[in-house]
Amino acid sequence: MLALLSGVLYALSFPLYDLWICAWVFAVPLFLSIEDAGPRESLVYGALTGIVAWAGILYWIAYVMDIYGEMSLFAASFLLLLLMVYMSMYFAVFSWAANRFIKGSGLSVLILPGIWILLELIRSNFVFSGFPWALAGHSQFSCKALIQVAEFGGVYLISGLILMMNVSVYRLMKKDLYSLSITIVLLALALVWGGWRMDTYELNKDELKVGIAQVNIEQEKKWLPEMVEPTIEMYSRLSASAVEQGARMVIWSETACNFFLFRQWEPTSKIVNLTSKYDVRFLIGSPAYEEEKYYNRVWLVHKGKIEGSYDKVHLVPFGEYLPLAGLIEPFFGNLTKGVGNFSKATDPAPIGESGILICFESVFDDMSRHLCKQGARYLVNVSNDAWFKTWSTPAQHLRFACFRAVENRRYLLRSVNHGISAVVDPLGRIVSEIGLLQEGVMVRTITKEDYITFYTSYGPVLAYLWSFVAVIAALTSRRRDVKA
Repeated sequence: MLALLSGVLYALSFPLYDLWICAWVFAVPLFLSIEDAGPRESLVYGALTGIVAWAGILYWIAYVMDIYGEMSLFAASFLLLLLMVYMSMYFAVFSWAANRFIKGSGLSVLILPGIWILLELIRSNFVFSGFPWALAGHSQFSCKALIQVAEFGGVYLISGLILMMNVSVYRLMKKDLYSLSITIVLLALALVWGGWRMDTYELNKDELKVGIAQVNIEQEKKWLPEMVEPTIEMYSRLSASAVEQGARMVIWSETACNFFLFRQWEPTSKIVNLTSKYDVRFLIGSPAYEEEKYYNRVWLVHKGKIEGSYDKVHLVPFGEYLPLAGLIEPFFGNLTKGVGNFSKATDPAPIGESGILICFESVFDDMSRHLCKQGARYLVNVSNDAWFKTWSTPAQHLRFACFRAVENRRYLLRSVNHGISAVVDPLGRIVSEIGLLQEGVMVRTITKEDYITFYTSYGPVLAYLWSFVAVIAALTSRRRDVKA
């Protein structure tokens, strides 16, 4: 029951529940459950924690596969269970490590957070190109002063502080004040520095007025042939409103054009005529087809002419492509039926000054870093979240994406079919948004930033360093225990 409680607390830390305070103690019940357990039991308890946690966070995946993948709810639930079992293994390994260090070593307050960070790094960067969804640090989005340290260590550094507090609370229950003292000092330093950073951060003087269009087209209707004309009309109307309000760039969502832009001429001519009317640049999402390959693309169009394009790099496994397709396509081929089997680009680069992130590319820190190092002065995240209706996914997607703004000190502009579209400043604050199931346009003045942060330059080097030191300390501690 204690292990299950840890899973519930972890899930409650994220939207839609958003009880972020739960993250600071989520692992304490797990630690209590493994006090007198052996290594195998600890693995099982950790796995149970993970399964419950991911059931509360990723439940929507089964509904997406059921509704849009033409699968039965039973089959979709089974696939979700397989994913949850895989994801729970990270909790299991952490629990196994905690069983060895939580009680005996005074260094556990540094070792266990380092091991957790290492597991998050592995989950974020390997297996099906990584899945950095709902990392522990993501739960602290509401604590703006704290998340400013992402400028140095990314979301992983915040995860480390959270796990330090979890270890400290458990150790305090065992009359150990040492761990809590270290944690409070580091946490206080992070909060004080974050507050100072927010008060003193200066935006660039180079401004750009942008318009962000959001339509609300149900996924069931989006790709119907009869929806091409209405969709163009909606975006045209919203774009005209943005231009009237002074926008110099207008952003449409992922696959805003439900046809092959610049290949299907009849609807394309309407887009060309629209963009030719205004001396304004348009970022337009559309599927693309070249050399017998499909791409998920964003075009930069000015006065009816193409000025650049970006193709998606991080495709959604089982959504935009099937891993090991030769083996599983006969069984699960319908999973990609709603969008198609896309090819990924291999050399992402900004379009002019815009760093484009399509869909869940916004949760990959390396994508944003790469684009900013190549000259992106603001980030643009376009998505189609109509797949997820009013489940927790759109809110999770927005929250996790906001960390890219802090890590790189860039404005983040989100145009999302169905919602939630938003403008996020370089401090991670949502300064404007359009909610779920709404149609509208917002026009905001942003600044084009040039500042290169430590994280932009070096990535999660501090996270890797913490993990490395933790592993060395763990091995040294175990060797010392064996000799004793």
